[in-house]
Amino acid sequence: MGAVLDAQGAVGAKISRLAAEFQELNFRLTGMTGGDPNQVIADINTDIAELSRLCESI
Repeated sequence: MGAVLDAQGAVGAKISRLAAEFQELNFRLTGMTGGDPNQVIADINTDIAELSRLCESI
């Protein structure tokens, strides 16, 4: 989470969201929660693309 502490604004928010999504993916893959892990993977892929666009514009 060190990256979030250094990041600001939309980039920091996106990194925080990705961290939460990876945690959710872990929960789903280990059976701690129900649900389709592919839904989380799709969200992660979308957010990674958005983060890439945000970083390119800096």
